[in-house]
Amino acid sequence: MKKRKSYKDLIPIGPPRLTAYERARIVGIRAIQIQFGSPLFIEGIEETDPIKIAEIELEKRVLPLSIKRKLFHREDFPPIPVNWLLKAEEEDLHIEV
Repeated sequence: MKKRKSYKDLIPIGPPRLTAYERARIVGIRAIQIQFGSPLFIEGIEETDPIKIAEIELEKRVLPLSIKRKLFHREDFPPIPVNWLLKAEEEDLHIEV
């Protein structure tokens, strides 16, 4: 029987989730893009606040973004897709007993 690969195994550096700082930065950057007229990644939304829209897009996992994490002595880690971090965070919530 083959073991299913976990998203936590795919994340080479840092915690297997989005940190509060990464989450805030993603939402902030995306809110600025929306405010300046960038097209939305989700349809049929009635919200007008750019920050709320950015949070909804992050929750729905439609943002094509990656996080670049670094260590002081190494910088050759590949970018980590935000969706992997969100799925790894979800895996932590579903612990089998």
